[in-house]
Amino acid sequence: MIYITDYINDPTIEFNVIGKNLCSFLDEKVEYSLVTVLLVWHFPVNEESLKRFPNVKSIIRYGVGFDNIDLEFCKKHSIKVFNNPDYGVDEVSDTALSMIMSLSRCIESYNIQSRELVLHPNKENPWQENTDKRAKRLKNMTLGLVGVGRIGSALAIKMKNIVGSIHFYDPEVASGYEKVLSAIRHNSVEDLLSNSDIVSIHAPLSPSTKDLINDNFINNMRDGSILVNTARGSILKSHSCIYQGLLSGKLSGVGFDVLPSEPPILDPEDELISAWINDNINLSGRIIINPHSAYYSEESYQEMRYKAATYALNALTNNHFLNRII
Repeated sequence: MIYITDYINDPTIEFNVIGKNLCSFLDEKVEYSLVTVLLVWHFPVNEESLKRFPNVKSIIRYGVGFDNIDLEFCKKHSIKVFNNPDYGVDEVSDTALSMIMSLSRCIESYNIQSRELVLHPNKENPWQENTDKRAKRLKNMTLGLVGVGRIGSALAIKMKNIVGSIHFYDPEVASGYEKVLSAIRHNSVEDLLSNSDIVSIHAPLSPSTKDLINDNFINNMRDGSILVNTARGSILKSHSCIYQGLLSGKLSGVGFDVLPSEPPILDPEDELISAWINDNINLSGRIIINPHSAYYSEESYQEMRYKAATYALNALTNNHFLNRII
């Protein structure tokens, strides 16, 4: 049997693929000993939770990340783990592109300013005179990518005719991949940062990327840089380094689809979130935060569920091999 652990309240898509071999957390009676494949959304997979499923052989993660799965435990008990990495490539790369365009051309800042000028007209600077010095000419800028997997590469291709040059850091990709992207490769994050006007994060969460965005990371960036993260929240160590970077001018603007803690806690001591919530006049329009929604479109959501269900059905007969984590 295949068991949906959480989140999916109407498993019609999954049932159309899997049929009678499907059961879920919605069912009142489940013979857990018959479950050999788990379809997982946010459900924490670890030694404690798997006690209920003594015969599980494979775990299919609906999405890309697998932070909620204890890989060491699964490996120790010969449980295969698969993810679903390609359903939202366009959506996430489009979101990163949109954030870059909005921040570089001050779209949100101008929107806020225009509203204010209508409500409170300024005779000295009535309308068109209200230009923002942070507005960039993108053709003169360098885009730096941390990670050029599916999403990072898609963004590189989309931005190729928008920015002046594309650089990247990714120790996991084979030598010569820079020729595929017509990009410049760097062998350290620090080198990438010092050569980039815009930095977009597209790396998975790992011991080497956890807390990667910290004070040292920000200090190595060019003055007036733009930083976008649509990858994993825990790549950012804290909100404070971002706030200080914005105040100092090291950062011109930031765009985040993911945060270390979601949703962020309303804490007066968290200056970044307080400035964002209260639309701090000095940072107005320079902070974009989305609710971890970059992956979503109706098409990507349907594709994600269909693919995950197909992977689970294949895993049921031990015939699934794509996107194996362990």
